[in-house]
Amino acid sequence: MLELKRKLFHLFGVLSLIVPVWFFPYRINLLFFLIALAINYLVVKRYPPLLKLFGVFIEHFERKENLSKPGIQSFYLLLGVFLSYLLFQKCAVYGIVTLAVGDAFSGLVGYYFGKRKLSYNPNKTLEGTLAFFLSSFIALSLITKPLEAFIISFLSAFVESLPLKLDDNLTVPLISSLIACLL
Repeated sequence: MLELKRKLFHLFGVLSLIVPVWFFPYRINLLFFLIALAINYLVVKRYPPLLKLFGVFIEHFERKENLSKPGIQSFYLLLGVFLSYLLFQKCAVYGIVTLAVGDAFSGLVGYYFGKRKLSYNPNKTLEGTLAFFLSSFIALSLITKPLEAFIISFLSAFVESLPLKLDDNLTVPLISSLIACLL
């Protein structure tokens, strides 16, 4: 049940980042992301007042293996979206949608239905990777041309499936936003 709660929170929480990226002025976004990153960093470093303030989120959404660095994945997520915004401005919306939808569905499908491990990454499944591609393709098709949605989804799903040392919450929005800008 934890994975379902985590992925639903991930889906809606990440999608909410579209609002500042699309509607807020550049300087407000810089301030917003820098404050969010600073607060998240202090949570990762276990700063007691912030641990207490965000304790309910940690208790309900953090995996046990991440409790020594609570919020580390959300830190990478915010950093990935922030860097995407700095580098690609409004194209960061494509990275946000891809990360929110693709990562949520790949995680759920891989966790509950994944049976075939990828030969190049035993931590990922074919079912999860296909779910990433299909779900992000459908979501991106709502905001861009189908061919562009296909290319962004396909390449992002591939990058997400790679056994990289970098967290996919950092790499996926950067890659997706870059591809969107190039198209």
